[in-house]
Amino acid sequence: MDSSVIYEEQTPYFVLLYRKSGLMRLLETVLFLAGFAGVFLLFPYRSVPFIMGTIVAAAMVIFGFPALFRALYRPRYILYEDKLVIHMGNQREEIPLVQIEPAYDLPYIFRIRGKRRPLLVSNQFVDQLQTQLEIIRRTGARG
Repeated sequence: MDSSVIYEEQTPYFVLLYRKSGLMRLLETVLFLAGFAGVFLLFPYRSVPFIMGTIVAAAMVIFGFPALFRALYRPRYILYEDKLVIHMGNQREEIPLVQIEPAYDLPYIFRIRGKRRPLLVSNQFVDQLQTQLEIIRRTGARG
C-alpha cells in the first residue's frame, strides 16, 4: 500500500481542554492539590480569599496546563494510508493501522497493540482514522 498522508494535525489547545490521557489527568490533579495546599496555608479556611484563591488555582490548572503541555510536547499526529505516526516531544511512534481498533467507550480512545490509549486529536482526525480503519478492515477481510 502507498504511504501517502491522509490527514496531519498538531493537537489544538481547545482539544487538550477536554481530551486528556491518564497521565495528564494525574498531573492536573497533583498541580491543583499543590495550589490548594498553598491557598490553604496562606488564608483562613472558608474566608473569601481562600475561596477566591481556590477558584483561581483551579482555573489556572484547567486552562494553563493544556497550554503548557502543548508548548512542551508539541503533540502531532500524521495519518497515512497504512500507519499512524505520533510525535510527542522528541519521541516518534509509528503504528501500523492493522494494530489499531476502536475501543468503543469514547470516540478518541483506541485499542493500540491491545492497550487502551487516548489520541489527543480533533473529531475530524478521529473521523478520518475511523474511515481508514474501516477501509483496512474491509480490504483485509477480502484479501
